[in-house]
Amino acid sequence: MIMSGELAKGQRLRPEEIADDLGVSRIPVREGLIALDQEGWIKFESNRGAYVTGIEGDAISDHYELRGLVLGLLGRRVAEVATPSDIDVLNAVLRRMRSADDVETFAALNDQFLGRLYELASSPRLIAALLVSNEIIPDRFFELVSAGRATQLSGLGAFVRALKARSADAADHALHQLQSRQGAAVVATLADTGLVDATSSTASSTATPPRPYT
Repeated sequence: MIMSGELAKGQRLRPEEIADDLGVSRIPVREGLIALDQEGWIKFESNRGAYVTGIEGDAISDHYELRGLVLGLLGRRVAEVATPSDIDVLNAVLRRMRSADDVETFAALNDQFLGRLYELASSPRLIAALLVSNEIIPDRFFELVSAGRATQLSGLGAFVRALKARSADAADHALHQLQSRQGAAVVATLADTGLVDATSSTASSTATPPRPYT
């Protein structure tokens, strides 16, 4: 509701009204508000209650930059160990993603691609680092972020090409840049709802230009 703009920045949140709107009890709503407070989306004040704060554009950019660094390392590891058969499997999933008719199918295939990537990298520490950095938009990402699907296809396509070229540097770069561009897309999406100021984010201005594969 916050990300869609239904709950605007500065708006007071009344748990009982939200519970009625969602058709649930007040307990999970309160738990959800506590989680949103911890993630920086809302704020509790003793004399005001809970209200929507949104999140700074630079915080989003930093979040995706950190995820990009970790995913880049995973990509590098995959480039070092992937067999031709492994690359074929990833490429087949990517082809299915390109032809997916709906967002749900696309998202499921994306999870399949990333799951295979994690298996090939076989690095519990790097995967744990991803798990502790919660997604800014954990659900319905490709539905809510209009540029997300095209950005994901472009980045994963660059990654598969890097694997075929046996370039660990290019694989690292492809996934790192993918996250930077998704961060910029998230900032733009949330700016449309008034939750962030897109001009405060440096995601698009600091991204390193893509390097050619050699």
